[in-house]
Amino acid sequence: MDSTWYKNAYRRNVVDMHISDFKEEFLASFDSDEYVSMLRRTHAKSAVAYAHSHVGYCLYPTKAGKMHPNLKGRDIFGELCKKCAENGIAAVGYMSLIFDTYAYDAHKDWAIVNADGNTQTGNGRYGVCCPNNREYRNYTAAIAKEIVSGYGVDGIRFDMTFWPGVCYCESCKKRHAEESGGEIPKIVDWHDAKWAAFQRSRERWLAEYAAFMTEAVRETNPGVTVEHQSSTFASSWTFGVTAELAQNSDFLQGDFYGGYVQGSTACKLFYNLTPNLPFGFETSSNESLGDHTTMKSADLLTAKSYMAIANGGAFIFIDAIDPRGTLNPHVYDTMAKVFEQTSRYEGYIGGSLVQDAALYLSCESKCSFEENGMDVRSGSKDSPHIDGLFKSSRALIKNHIPYGVVTKRNLGELKKYKAVILSNVLMMSEEEAGAIREYVFGGGRIYASGHTSLTDIRGDKKSDFMLADVFGASYGGETEENVTYFAPAGEGKKIFPGHYGDLWPIYHGNRQILLQMRGGASPLADMVLPYTAPQRPRPFASIHSNPPGDKNGRVSIVENTFGKGKSIYSAAQFEANEYHDKMFASLVRHLMDGDPSLETDAPRQVEILMYENDAGYSISMLSFQMEMPNLPVPSFKVKIKVKGRKVKEAILNPEGERLAFDMTGCGGYAIFEVPGFEMFSNVQLICE
Repeated sequence: MDSTWYKNAYRRNVVDMHISDFKEEFLASFDSDEYVSMLRRTHAKSAVAYAHSHVGYCLYPTKAGKMHPNLKGRDIFGELCKKCAENGIAAVGYMSLIFDTYAYDAHKDWAIVNADGNTQTGNGRYGVCCPNNREYRNYTAAIAKEIVSGYGVDGIRFDMTFWPGVCYCESCKKRHAEESGGEIPKIVDWHDAKWAAFQRSRERWLAEYAAFMTEAVRETNPGVTVEHQSSTFASSWTFGVTAELAQNSDFLQGDFYGGYVQGSTACKLFYNLTPNLPFGFETSSNESLGDHTTMKSADLLTAKSYMAIANGGAFIFIDAIDPRGTLNPHVYDTMAKVFEQTSRYEGYIGGSLVQDAALYLSCESKCSFEENGMDVRSGSKDSPHIDGLFKSSRALIKNHIPYGVVTKRNLGELKKYKAVILSNVLMMSEEEAGAIREYVFGGGRIYASGHTSLTDIRGDKKSDFMLADVFGASYGGETEENVTYFAPAGEGKKIFPGHYGDLWPIYHGNRQILLQMRGGASPLADMVLPYTAPQRPRPFASIHSNPPGDKNGRVSIVENTFGKGKSIYSAAQFEANEYHDKMFASLVRHLMDGDPSLETDAPRQVEILMYENDAGYSISMLSFQMEMPNLPVPSFKVKIKVKGRKVKEAILNPEGERLAFDMTGCGGYAIFEVPGFEMFSNVQLICE
């Protein structure tokens, strides 16, 4: 058992084993020797071994739960743990929380209940249990203690630590009544104190359950690492996941199935939120969790593995066992080739990730005000804040601005960043507003948009922004028009590239905030409205579109000096429009007032990540293209700020080739050329 096993385990594996007892042949062909030989083939450093699955059965003899009937007493979890230890592979026991079909079927009073009074079962396969039910909590704690007490595991993974939906079971109703009084509301309204208080309770209850499970493990075996499923930090409010969940894990790990922007953004969130590095980024080796046989291409898996390591994380591939208990050798042959490529760079990447800009994730803003008045049974709408987070990330990646993702757990570290981006933060606490005000007053710089700081986390919509003094503008309502424009003005004409003049203002396909300027602020863009209200069929100016009319005397974007710092506030969340990526990046550069840590003429599909360490700087270049295999990337130049350090050598890894570099007359920067590559490259600047 090694409580630090994860620190050097950059190649990891999970084999999903959510197998029922529908047929007697299920799991009958399981071979632990063959299983571990597959792991050895990939040179994996750790493996998540299933002890308990969503089905709810335990894969070992259990006193606390129900053993899988098809195993007939055979302890396949114990076999795997023993054989992993014999082969130098860290074994992490897997346990499913909340999703437990056996417990749901056996104890209907443990079930999550929806607003209709019916128990929730997902698509009918997943029985889900309420973490507020005391008997269920004790049941899960007892299973967890069995897993970590008798098998020599190095860690335990708690999966599905989130709310599958809003629960109205007797346990939740009783707890809510005791803590807040009254009944659980059924109408979603983020400006209603009772609804907002209930959501804050759901978030707190979930974090408390995670802490309860972590503590059960700590009391039983303090040398075991604990990880809770962490892919839901930027998911819907219905999941109830906030930054507090992170403190109940030794490191963060989560599975993601989207494209490059989602993965890169998630990695940067994990980097700044995880208690310890490396975090774990995982995805299925198959096309999706629902596709049991079609594999992702080797190129795509390699690119995702490179993405994880370049961002300071480990890569975890998820395979799915055949119901009979067998594994597909092709998966492991492919992953052996993937890890053969990526493992060559494990020793070259590390240190402190350089982050000029910080995207702020508010876990309390994962909602939409368009949901106000909706019945909770209608589901949820996409959050404009989360949309803005990912779209801002895309713009920074394509325009080579080093960035990170931060949460309220990083409020004390804001001064590390040259700019903080607050994309339509719908709900903000007084603590957050105070920390941001202090950051700007002391010399920091922020970009904010939309409803940022207008509503607090209790659902109280203020008469003005909590940060109005920082913005240099006050709230005056919203436009009726759901199609608006903005026309760069003053310094804004230099900031927005590709602007065609006042007759052709910049399109924003949504409403804008009506601003009232405060003394000392300067407009960067004026508001322009269409000739007619788009939501009214007649009259109209153009039958297909809503062309811009005249300026309405309002400003859309305002720049303000506050203390030693500066803010830019936009009444339009224009960063959410992909066609505005270049403009948004230009605005961020203007806000940071020059002196970037990195400049390059690399193609837009290349993301560059830089670490500062004792030896110097490690610079990784990843080309993650839409269609694979990648088209080769031609050589390009990179300019790195070295903070007064003298560069002795520039080395291309892992070949060890010395590259030419120049520091003469470069104003504290080192310039070098990266030779062409197909997917990944790394250069180490060795400094005195």
